[in-house]
Amino acid sequence: MHASARPQWTPPQSKQPPRGNISMLFGTPRAVKLMPASRFGQFGAVATGSRTPQLTPPRGAGYFVFPPGSSPAAALPQIESPDQREEEAERQRQAALDEAYAARLVRDAALRKARLEVEEVEARKGEIDWVRSGGILRDAQGNRDYAKTEAIREELRLSELERVLVERWASYEARWANLVGKAGRVREKTRDVRFEDVPWPVCPAQGRSMSLADLTVDRVEEFLLAGLKVRGCTVTKKERVRGSLLRWHPDKMTGVLARVVDADLDAVRQGISVVVLCLQQLNSRVEST
Repeated sequence: MHASARPQWTPPQSKQPPRGNISMLFGTPRAVKLMPASRFGQFGAVATGSRTPQLTPPRGAGYFVFPPGSSPAAALPQIESPDQREEEAERQRQAALDEAYAARLVRDAALRKARLEVEEVEARKGEIDWVRSGGILRDAQGNRDYAKTEAIREELRLSELERVLVERWASYEARWANLVGKAGRVREKTRDVRFEDVPWPVCPAQGRSMSLADLTVDRVEEFLLAGLKVRGCTVTKKERVRGSLLRWHPDKMTGVLARVVDADLDAVRQGISVVVLCLQQLNSRVEST
């Protein structure tokens, strides 16, 4: 046999399975990298590697998938039972009854208050009439109530004084309106204003006519400022005095003097000067207080 025809020795083939197959069956799995859930929607993180990513819904989602934070019960419409509807209707009926009852209580309280006020006014009027006629009030025990009787008498005196002052000032203003109307008549050329027609700011002495002697500072002050004590009057002393100064200013009284009769012209002119002086002194008193 030729030397080149001898068979060559070769090492025996290994009977072990491929290494790659054994590692897949018994080896440690390769580490898997998780990607953020934001890259694959709401189904959470997905493993990446050599395999194709699989989108898997969250466990327990079932057939329907609801957004996070919600529940299947909240998404379904609520159906009220007949008992629930009847209970709600009864609750609304009771609420309406309670509201009507509260409104009735308020109305009854208002009517009761108004009735008591009317009764109080009538009782007060009866007491005033009784005291005005000379009677004396009595308390709840039947004893004479002198304190209450005297209080009502004082109220009657004050009311009467206020009535006199209001009527006196109203008459003064009416006389001024009449005087200005006479002085403003251009169609009448006759002089028709006399001394007593001028509304002098004083009250004449009882039982006699007005004269120049009545024009004093104290009497002018009493006439102009006494009415300010009436309850409800909002005019101040300064306003009353300044208004009177403007009214009695000589330039404003020129039209009046033009209508005065010749017999009274000097007395009226002198009286106007005296009133202006009294008002100026009174204005100094008011300014200093």
